[in-house]
Amino acid sequence: MQFGDFLADGHRRTHKWYQYFPVYERHFARFRNQHLTMFEIGVGEGGSVQLWKRHLGPFARIVGIDVEPMCRQIEEDQIHIRIGSQADTAFLAEIVAEFGNPDIVIDDGSHQMAHINATFDCLFPCVAKNGIYLVEDLHASYWPDHGGGLGTEGSFVERAKHFVDEMHAEYTGGELARSALGDRTTSIHFYDSIVLLEVGEYRPKGHRITGEASLFRMDWTPNDAPSGPADPPAVTPAEATEPPQPAQTEQCVMQERIRALEAEVTALRNSSSWRITRPLRALGRLYPARPPTL
Repeated sequence: MQFGDFLADGHRRTHKWYQYFPVYERHFARFRNQHLTMFEIGVGEGGSVQLWKRHLGPFARIVGIDVEPMCRQIEEDQIHIRIGSQADTAFLAEIVAEFGNPDIVIDDGSHQMAHINATFDCLFPCVAKNGIYLVEDLHASYWPDHGGGLGTEGSFVERAKHFVDEMHAEYTGGELARSALGDRTTSIHFYDSIVLLEVGEYRPKGHRITGEASLFRMDWTPNDAPSGPADPPAVTPAEATEPPQPAQTEQCVMQERIRALEAEVTALRNSSSWRITRPLRALGRLYPARPPTL
């Protein structure tokens, strides 16, 4: 179902949350113009089944399920309406017997957790391989008056969290037994107010390593060094005892000469000759020597 069609005129009324349309686009595009059967639980005023017909194309058969007999007026080419409770598993079994296994099931019915669970238990095993089971408006899973609540066992969101474990039961070392649900589920998607399961069939798990091991060298090292300044290498005890390099020796000699000259200057300033010649040096500063004239 496309958002543009939803906003357009010319179809019956329907109520949809905006965040659902990217989910529809992502998961239902592959079904367009294919021979398929869709069950939509909860018909309302019929806008949704009309939009699904428009979106899926001329080969789609859409079965709307609702408790309200007035919904029969919605029937038209490709759209079939059946009246009954989604919690009545015998009624649902009759629909499967009439139309065959659905490729897509959308539960947009009462939003009561007991009804959602009953419908799921009945119809999910019937979904055709490569099909989809989608439950909408699961914000109701957090509403006590709908049988839900945060962390409440029996809410469909809480139950769907356990589906993830069932899908991976084979890896639990026997802690969790395999189930038909886990074996048939190829993926589980949680969206805002939606849980969607994609259906397949069980295949024994297998894996292998392929390719040539010789094409990956374990002794390979990078040819290019890092571009920034490298940290100085750590000095090992053996390196600490090595003789200094020539540059280090020259620097040491220069430092020793500077210290020797500083000592000579200090000694000269402390000598008696330095003190005796002090007046002469003062006069020299007052009357500096002039170059001789020719």
